[in-house]
Amino acid sequence: MNLFWIAGMALALVGSVQAEKSPPLQPVRLGKKFGFVDSRGTLVLPARFDWAWPYTQGRAGVRLGRDWFLLDEEGKRASQERYDWVGCFSDGLAPARLGRRWGYVGLDGAWKIEPYFSDARPFREGVAAIQVGGSYSIVDKTGCLEGVLGVDMAPPLGDRVAPGALGGSWGLIGPQGKYVLEPCFDEIREAKEGRIPFREGSLWGFLDCEGKVLVKPQFLVVAPFHAGWSRVTLLSGRTGFMNLRGELAERRLVEDLSTAAGE
Repeated sequence: MNLFWIAGMALALVGSVQAEKSPPLQPVRLGKKFGFVDSRGTLVLPARFDWAWPYTQGRAGVRLGRDWFLLDEEGKRASQERYDWVGCFSDGLAPARLGRRWGYVGLDGAWKIEPYFSDARPFREGVAAIQVGGSYSIVDKTGCLEGVLGVDMAPPLGDRVAPGALGGSWGLIGPQGKYVLEPCFDEIREAKEGRIPFREGSLWGFLDCEGKVLVKPQFLVVAPFHAGWSRVTLLSGRTGFMNLRGELAERRLVEDLSTAAGE
């Protein structure tokens, strides 16, 4: 009998592991409606939704008429909450709108940050960009409104800092809503792969996520880093690629970043 019990537990564990490894359902559009298919392409949920987001962190936002709600991994309604819009999850929260106000909902569908903001972006590395009235600010999951600054700010895109402008000069704001680099440059863009483009006058260089200058301003144009390389244009007008160490590779017959990187 013990052997049967052990065998049964083993089968249950195998089944649970396989279930955990099963890919989530994927939205598919059939005509004007959305349904969901499994990994084999079999239609599991009929095409009855007016819109459907892909699954993120085990939840998918769907719209039926004017009502938005969440589906769990089995394609069942995750809660009875309804929204006027709900986005994708990151860091366990998703931006959602009720009426004209935005807040954040959790995986259980409940409001974790009640609708208050004029606009709200997804969380990235514990911070999110929100709008209160006409001012853009940054919040974290623990402080919510604590440390909100009335500054122009671009949303964080993956690194734990975000560019912020005050009085026409740009600096960097950290996760707690405080400046890690006081506004001193003419323009700063979002961090990508740990490198932040900044402009001084008409020339661009790069900062690290602590606000230190890694590459002095010397380029007319720079692109965000991708796969370890950034496309840059020198004062001479010549275009090339720069790696994360600040080393240049002249562009000759290469047409994409992967070729320039030697891949």
